[in-house]
Amino acid sequence: MLDTGKLDRITNFPALLTYLEDELGWPINANSFDDLTYDYTAAELGLQDDAIGGAIEIKQMRPLTANQPWGIFFLGLPQKTLPVTVLRRILGKLAVKKRASNNPADRAAFNKSDLLFIAATGAGSERRLAFAHFHEEEGDAPVLKVLGWDADDTVRKLSATNATLKRCLEWPEKGTSEAD
Repeated sequence: MLDTGKLDRITNFPALLTYLEDELGWPINANSFDDLTYDYTAAELGLQDDAIGGAIEIKQMRPLTANQPWGIFFLGLPQKTLPVTVLRRILGKLAVKKRASNNPADRAAFNKSDLLFIAATGAGSERRLAFAHFHEEEGDAPVLKVLGWDADDTVRKLSATNATLKRCLEWPEKGTSEAD
């Protein structure tokens, strides 16, 4: 039997946290999703609700370990597809600017490659979850890489998605780093 990691049953962020903790070994240990996240408004990240098809939910995961370089953001979007322009606009607000004086003093800034977006799009039976990450080569514009799934995916696709998530996002064992 193919291992789907129970991805077909994940339709919301709290269920995803359980997956990240149980299947990928993330040290979450939180009582609730709200205890683990900070809220952002669309306006704080330069977004207007009417420009993105309705209200957007934006939450940042609190760091799970000391000196965690990653910024992990949860996005709840009303439309079925993940709008690249919205992610690029958020990236522009959260990424470290080359000129230090352009970096906001009131919120953390991250290297572009250290931002991970976890998005839930659509509603009801059309709910889709996806991990999105911008990858940047020297001199090139950041390229968006997305790995997503929904309940309509085949067992084979869910299994392949689960294997990719385990390979790319499994939490490193205690005492090791990604450079090991």
